[in-house]
Amino acid sequence: MSQQFVKAIYTRLTADTGGSTNPLRTLVSDRIYGFEAPAQTELPLVLFSLDDAQTERFFDGKVKSVARFTVTCFGKSEAGANALLSIDTAAFDLLDQQELAVTSHDRGIVQNLSRGAVILQGEFFQIDSSYQIVGTST
Repeated sequence: MSQQFVKAIYTRLTADTGGSTNPLRTLVSDRIYGFEAPAQTELPLVLFSLDDAQTERFFDGKVKSVARFTVTCFGKSEAGANALLSIDTAAFDLLDQQELAVTSHDRGIVQNLSRGAVILQGEFFQIDSSYQIVGTST
């Protein structure tokens, strides 16, 4: 279940949104990674990771899966906080209230739980935003 959610989130964050473009991919030059980025990766970049996943079984045999995940945006401090806010907003627009195609589930509905604040971490800015994805097995 978790693997299917990770794949669906990555597919959504990197998908073309029309006209062979994706605002998030453009802003971070395709540096979108699950769990961790390769060493020495240039900023800005986006990471996402599942925080926890839970399942609930129903009498008809279907399984409801709920997973919380975090999208973390990193950017150079010299680029400014507004540049990082633009990246976080692009990720939010791609995910919040969207229906994702999740393998072996009828769909995955994403809901934003909290929008993070820009935090200065020495030489870079960081924003953590939390989401939830809910799917029911087919």
